[in-house]
Amino acid sequence: MASLDDDINSGVMTGRLRALAADQPMSVLVVDDDELERALISDRLAQRGLKVGQASDGAQALEILRGDRIPVVIVDWHMPVMDGIEFTERFRADLPGDTYVIMLTARKEDFDFERGYRAGVDDYLTKGVREPELIARIHAGLTTHSLRVQLREARAALQFVTRRREGT
Repeated sequence: MASLDDDINSGVMTGRLRALAADQPMSVLVVDDDELERALISDRLAQRGLKVGQASDGAQALEILRGDRIPVVIVDWHMPVMDGIEFTERFRADLPGDTYVIMLTARKEDFDFERGYRAGVDDYLTKGVREPELIARIHAGLTTHSLRVQLREARAALQFVTRRREGT
């Protein structure tokens, strides 16, 4: 049974996020053209101990990601300059890597989900998501990112060992 002190600030998910911090960077990039929405999400995440970057559109986000590896990106669909779908497609094509992309949008039709996943998002949430669910999804994203990094490193080590055994 949870105690009265076991809230989102000190509860299980925040504890898990902090435990992950020992093994990897706890950075999230929030991409949304709505300045208030971006600030609210960023503040909530920063209160959980996450390092939060912000971008107002997909083009700005790509520039940030070209210079900084960030484990989780939260991106809105509707934005000027470059929307979330185009951002995700270009990001996956131009900067392939281990980053986990969460689409956070007002769009909620079945074909919207399909379009988002086809573009390369890893997770899809609709705006108005409850804070505990958002934190849980970010935790899943950070965990997935960590596992992707470990898998890539293990594959590289295996290839190195295999090449050495074959004498190449």
